Amino acid sequence: MEAFKFETTILENGMIKIPNFQKFKSKKVEVLILYKIENEQEIKENEAEEFINKWFGYFPVIETDDIRYNAIIGK
Repeated sequence: MEAFKFETTILENGMIKIPNFQKFKSKKVEVLILYKIENEQEIKENEAEEFINKWFGYFPVIETDDIRYNAIIGK
């Protein structure tokens, strides 16, 4: 088996342009598609920011000098 790697874009009609396709004309081929994420780090940062924005303020700030807090903790 021979491997040939190239980058291309799937067209609106679903067609894939293969460079130098003459080499593969009338040949059986196996196609593997790997989806390339443009900027993976940027996506992770956006997910973290969305998580923080969603949950920020959900848990109240605990006053450690509060009498009720100290009673629950057992101080």
